[in-house]
Amino acid sequence: MNAIALLAATTGKDAVSNWLRTDLVVIIMSISGGHVLMRLVAFLADQQIIQVKSRNKLDSSDLSTLTTGAHRAAVLGALRWGINFCVIAVVITSVLLRLSLPSSALVFLGSIAGAGLGFGAQQMVGDVIAGLYIIAERQFGVGDVVRLGPLGVVGWVEGRVEEVTLRVTKIRTFDGDLVSVANGVLRHNVNMSRDWSRVLVTVPLPRESDIEDAISRIDAVCAQLGVDPKIGPLLIEVPSVTGVDDLGAENVEVRVAGRSLPVQQWKVERELRRRIAAELREMYIEFKDTEKVNENGEGR
Repeated sequence: MNAIALLAATTGKDAVSNWLRTDLVVIIMSISGGHVLMRLVAFLADQQIIQVKSRNKLDSSDLSTLTTGAHRAAVLGALRWGINFCVIAVVITSVLLRLSLPSSALVFLGSIAGAGLGFGAQQMVGDVIAGLYIIAERQFGVGDVVRLGPLGVVGWVEGRVEEVTLRVTKIRTFDGDLVSVANGVLRHNVNMSRDWSRVLVTVPLPRESDIEDAISRIDAVCAQLGVDPKIGPLLIEVPSVTGVDDLGAENVEVRVAGRSLPVQQWKVERELRRRIAAELREMYIEFKDTEKVNENGEGR
């Protein structure tokens, strides 16, 4: 009996030793290989996205380049997510096979996994399907300025798209916050980076001022802006005065409208406001001086 027990113990030790030399090594190699592969995929995808962004900066005046680059960056993000998901699934399957678990244990684990997928992965599947539609339909891409929502109590979120995967979209708001939104909850999106952007500037003028003279000065400023070496290339349609937009109790509002490259309207509007203010400042000073002269009864 002692000999039989010793033989069984020796056989068990040999089996464990053999498992440590073979299966455990394969498990470690599978996990390590999967980790290295995921890091490599992430590195290659990031390098491609950096190249796309650099190309967009160089060809910022080419609308087709901007649109194609944004879509390509979104596709790269989705591919990275999909490849990582497949690698994780293969590694888990390989580890389970090497553990040589009994069929009853596999059935139990499968039941738990099925229940988890039934309750938890339902939303994830919806997010992935929505992500596929976003990428296939080119609704928006990396670098686009978008407004997404409504998102529950948060409402609408507006900012620049930093990453698009099959499951989530990451947006950097204008305040610097990074917002991650599940694709499945996106009901509406407004893309402000497609084709062109509207340049709108409203100029309030005193009712007593010379409106025609002010409009002529504003049009001259717009014409100068169109030939500016820095702002001119950003314009698709040179801004011009469209007319009197509103009559107030004290002011007359004149609207200036034009078109610019996508997401460049804010830069154009800031420069246009600065130039209009500088141009009309002298006119307003002259007008105020004339008022003072009339109040003093001089010059009549």
